[in-house]
Amino acid sequence: MATVGITKELRDRTKNVIELMRKAERASDLPEIDKSYSIDASMLYNVGCWGADYVHLLESIPKDWLTKSGDAYIIIHGWTDEAVSLKTTVRFNGMTFAYQRPKDNYYNRPDSELTLDQVRAFPEETPGRAELLRRWDDAVVEKAVDARWEKIKDDIDEFLQKCKSLNEAVKLFPGVRMYIHRDDIERLERKLERPAQRAKIVEDVDTEGLTAAAIAAKLAAA
Repeated sequence: MATVGITKELRDRTKNVIELMRKAERASDLPEIDKSYSIDASMLYNVGCWGADYVHLLESIPKDWLTKSGDAYIIIHGWTDEAVSLKTTVRFNGMTFAYQRPKDNYYNRPDSELTLDQVRAFPEETPGRAELLRRWDDAVVEKAVDARWEKIKDDIDEFLQKCKSLNEAVKLFPGVRMYIHRDDIERLERKLERPAQRAKIVEDVDTEGLTAAAIAAKLAAA
Protein backbone atom coordinates (compact mmCIF):
# COMPACT_ATOMS: atom_id res chain seq x y z
CA MET A 1 0.00 0.00 0.00
CA ALA A 2 1.19 3.48 -0.78
CA THR A 3 2.22 5.67 2.11
CA VAL A 4 -0.37 8.25 3.20
CA GLY A 5 1.47 11.48 3.84
CA ILE A 6 0.71 13.96 6.62
CA THR A 7 -0.30 16.89 4.45
CA LYS A 8 -1.83 20.20 5.47
CA GLU A 9 -5.06 19.08 3.83
CA LEU A 10 -5.15 15.88 5.90
CA ARG A 11 -4.45 17.85 9.07
CA ASP A 12 -7.23 20.31 8.20
CA ARG A 13 -9.67 17.46 7.64
CA THR A 14 -8.67 16.01 10.99
CA LYS A 15 -9.30 19.33 12.69
CA ASN A 16 -12.74 19.46 11.08
CA VAL A 17 -13.54 16.00 12.44
CA ILE A 18 -12.52 17.13 15.93
CA GLU A 19 -14.64 20.28 15.57
CA LEU A 20 -17.66 18.11 14.75
CA MET A 21 -16.97 16.10 17.90
CA ARG A 22 -16.90 19.31 19.93
CA LYS A 23 -20.21 20.41 18.46
CA ALA A 24 -21.74 16.99 19.17
CA GLU A 25 -20.80 17.16 22.84
CA ARG A 26 -22.00 20.76 23.06
CA ALA A 27 -25.38 19.85 21.55
CA SER A 28 -25.73 16.82 23.82
CA ASP A 29 -24.73 18.48 27.10
CA LEU A 30 -26.08 21.99 26.45
CA PRO A 31 -29.35 21.67 24.51
CA GLU A 32 -30.58 25.11 25.63
CA ILE A 33 -27.38 27.10 25.13
CA ASP A 34 -28.90 29.06 22.20
CA LYS A 35 -32.50 29.12 23.42
CA SER A 36 -34.47 32.38 23.42
CA TYR A 37 -37.24 33.10 25.92
CA SER A 38 -40.69 34.65 25.67
CA ILE A 39 -40.41 36.44 28.99
CA ASP A 40 -41.00 40.08 29.83
CA ALA A 41 -37.48 40.81 31.08
CA SER A 42 -37.99 44.56 30.66
CA MET A 43 -36.70 45.43 34.13
CA LEU A 44 -33.43 43.58 33.58
CA TYR A 45 -33.08 45.02 30.10
CA ASN A 46 -33.57 48.61 31.22
CA VAL A 47 -31.06 48.38 34.07
CA GLY A 48 -28.54 46.75 31.76
CA CYS A 49 -29.08 49.32 29.02
CA TRP A 50 -29.31 52.50 31.08
CA GLY A 51 -27.28 51.57 34.15
CA ALA A 52 -28.57 51.24 37.70
CA ASP A 53 -27.77 54.90 38.43
CA TYR A 54 -29.71 56.27 35.44
CA VAL A 55 -32.57 53.87 34.81
CA HIS A 56 -34.85 56.15 36.84
CA LEU A 57 -34.64 58.69 33.99
CA LEU A 58 -37.06 56.50 32.02
CA GLU A 59 -39.85 57.73 34.27
CA SER A 60 -39.46 61.33 33.09
CA ILE A 61 -38.47 60.91 29.43
CA PRO A 62 -41.39 60.89 26.96
CA LYS A 63 -41.57 57.39 25.53
CA ASP A 64 -42.04 58.66 21.98
CA TRP A 65 -38.50 60.05 22.24
CA LEU A 66 -37.12 56.54 22.72
CA THR A 67 -36.96 53.28 20.80
CA LYS A 68 -38.89 50.43 22.33
CA SER A 69 -37.26 46.98 22.43
CA GLY A 70 -39.78 44.18 22.29
CA ASP A 71 -37.12 41.65 21.31
CA ALA A 72 -33.52 42.09 22.40
CA TYR A 73 -30.44 40.46 23.87
CA ILE A 74 -29.25 40.88 27.42
CA ILE A 75 -25.53 40.34 27.92
CA ILE A 76 -24.22 38.91 31.17
CA HIS A 77 -20.52 38.99 32.00
CA GLY A 78 -18.36 38.06 34.94
CA TRP A 79 -15.67 35.69 36.16
CA THR A 80 -15.73 31.93 36.54
CA ASP A 81 -14.55 30.12 39.67
CA GLU A 82 -11.22 29.68 37.87
CA ALA A 83 -10.92 33.49 37.48
CA VAL A 84 -11.58 33.33 33.73
CA SER A 85 -13.46 36.23 32.14
CA LEU A 86 -16.70 35.14 30.47
CA LYS A 87 -19.52 36.82 28.57
CA THR A 88 -22.73 35.31 27.22
CA THR A 89 -26.11 36.50 25.96
CA VAL A 90 -29.79 35.61 26.20
CA ARG A 91 -32.46 36.74 23.77
CA PHE A 92 -35.80 37.73 25.24
CA ASN A 93 -38.92 38.52 23.25
CA GLY A 94 -42.28 39.87 24.30
CA MET A 95 -40.92 42.67 26.49
CA THR A 96 -43.51 45.38 27.11
CA PHE A 97 -41.63 48.31 28.67
CA ALA A 98 -38.01 47.92 27.57
CA TYR A 99 -36.48 51.05 26.02
CA GLN A 100 -33.12 51.69 24.42
CA ARG A 101 -31.14 54.61 25.71
CA PRO A 102 -30.39 57.34 23.14
CA LYS A 103 -27.92 56.17 20.49
CA ASP A 104 -24.42 57.59 20.13
CA ASN A 105 -24.93 57.59 16.35
CA TYR A 106 -27.32 56.29 13.73
CA TYR A 107 -25.67 52.88 13.47
CA ASN A 108 -25.05 52.23 17.14
CA ARG A 109 -27.57 50.11 19.00
CA PRO A 110 -26.88 50.28 22.74
CA ASP A 111 -26.42 46.96 24.46
CA SER A 112 -28.08 45.82 27.65
CA GLU A 113 -25.26 44.45 29.74
CA LEU A 114 -25.28 43.22 33.33
CA THR A 115 -22.61 41.74 35.53
CA LEU A 116 -23.15 38.34 37.12
CA ASP A 117 -23.30 40.00 40.54
CA GLN A 118 -25.96 42.44 39.34
CA VAL A 119 -28.14 39.62 38.05
CA ARG A 120 -27.78 37.68 41.28
CA ALA A 121 -28.73 40.80 43.28
CA PHE A 122 -32.17 41.03 41.66
CA PRO A 123 -35.04 39.39 43.59
CA GLU A 124 -35.48 35.74 42.66
CA GLU A 125 -38.92 36.40 41.20
CA THR A 126 -37.60 38.98 38.69
CA PRO A 127 -38.67 37.84 35.20
CA GLY A 128 -35.63 36.68 33.25
CA ARG A 129 -33.28 36.37 36.23
CA ALA A 130 -33.42 32.57 36.42
CA GLU A 131 -32.91 32.26 32.66
CA LEU A 132 -29.86 34.52 32.71
CA LEU A 133 -28.28 32.56 35.56
CA ARG A 134 -29.03 29.26 33.86
CA ARG A 135 -27.42 30.54 30.66
CA TRP A 136 -24.38 31.62 32.68
CA ASP A 137 -24.00 28.12 34.10
CA ASP A 138 -24.28 26.66 30.60
CA ALA A 139 -21.70 29.14 29.29
CA VAL A 140 -19.25 28.06 32.00
CA VAL A 141 -19.65 24.44 30.89
CA GLU A 142 -19.37 25.45 27.24
CA LYS A 143 -16.10 27.27 27.86
CA ALA A 144 -14.65 24.20 29.57
CA VAL A 145 -15.81 21.95 26.72
CA ASP A 146 -14.29 24.28 24.12
CA ALA A 147 -10.99 24.47 25.99
CA ARG A 148 -10.77 20.68 26.29
CA TRP A 149 -11.47 20.08 22.62
CA GLU A 150 -9.06 22.82 21.60
CA LYS A 151 -6.35 20.99 23.52
CA ILE A 152 -7.31 17.71 21.87
CA LYS A 153 -7.10 19.39 18.47
CA ASP A 154 -3.64 20.78 19.28
CA ASP A 155 -2.41 17.47 20.71
CA ILE A 156 -3.56 15.45 17.72
CA ASP A 157 -2.15 17.94 15.24
CA GLU A 158 1.19 18.04 17.04
CA PHE A 159 1.32 14.25 17.09
CA LEU A 160 0.54 13.99 13.37
CA GLN A 161 3.26 16.49 12.52
CA LYS A 162 5.81 14.36 14.38
CA CYS A 163 4.94 11.28 12.34
CA LYS A 164 6.45 10.48 8.96
CA SER A 165 3.10 9.31 7.59
CA LEU A 166 -0.46 8.51 8.58
CA ASN A 167 0.55 4.87 8.41
CA GLU A 168 3.07 5.39 11.16
CA ALA A 169 0.68 7.54 13.21
CA VAL A 170 -1.94 4.77 13.25
CA LYS A 171 0.66 2.15 14.18
CA LEU A 172 2.00 4.26 17.05
CA PHE A 173 -1.43 5.31 18.30
CA PRO A 174 -4.31 3.23 16.88
CA GLY A 175 -6.88 5.44 18.63
CA VAL A 176 -5.96 8.33 16.36
CA ARG A 177 -8.16 6.66 13.72
CA MET A 178 -11.23 8.09 15.47
CA TYR A 179 -10.04 11.61 14.71
CA ILE A 180 -9.06 11.02 11.09
CA HIS A 181 -11.47 11.76 8.25
CA ARG A 182 -13.04 8.65 6.76
CA ASP A 183 -11.60 9.41 3.31
CA ASP A 184 -8.10 9.29 4.75
CA ILE A 185 -8.80 6.16 6.77
CA GLU A 186 -9.99 4.42 3.63
CA ARG A 187 -6.52 4.92 2.18
CA LEU A 188 -5.05 2.75 4.91
CA GLU A 189 -5.40 -0.81 3.68
CA ARG A 190 -3.22 -2.94 5.90
CA LYS A 191 -1.81 -3.18 9.41
CA LEU A 192 1.84 -2.48 10.05
CA GLU A 193 3.80 -3.21 13.20
CA ARG A 194 4.93 -0.33 15.33
CA PRO A 195 8.56 0.61 14.62
CA ALA A 196 10.32 0.37 17.99
CA GLN A 197 12.77 3.15 17.17
CA ARG A 198 9.91 5.58 16.58
CA ALA A 199 7.70 4.56 19.51
CA LYS A 200 8.97 7.41 21.67
CA ILE A 201 6.89 9.85 19.59
CA VAL A 202 3.73 8.67 21.32
CA GLU A 203 5.18 8.61 24.84
CA ASP A 204 4.05 12.17 25.65
CA VAL A 205 0.59 11.75 24.10
CA ASP A 206 -2.34 11.07 26.43
CA THR A 207 -3.62 8.26 24.24
CA GLU A 208 -6.15 6.98 26.77
CA GLY A 209 -7.62 10.44 27.34
CA LEU A 210 -7.81 11.22 23.63
CA THR A 211 -9.41 7.86 22.89
CA ALA A 212 -11.99 8.35 25.64
CA ALA A 213 -12.83 11.85 24.37
CA ALA A 214 -13.38 10.58 20.84
CA ILE A 215 -15.58 7.71 22.00
CA ALA A 216 -17.68 10.06 24.15
CA ALA A 217 -18.13 12.44 21.21
CA LYS A 218 -19.25 9.65 18.91
CA LEU A 219 -21.74 8.43 21.49
CA ALA A 220 -23.11 11.96 21.93
CA ALA A 221 -23.61 12.26 18.18
CA ALA A 222 -25.35 8.88 17.89
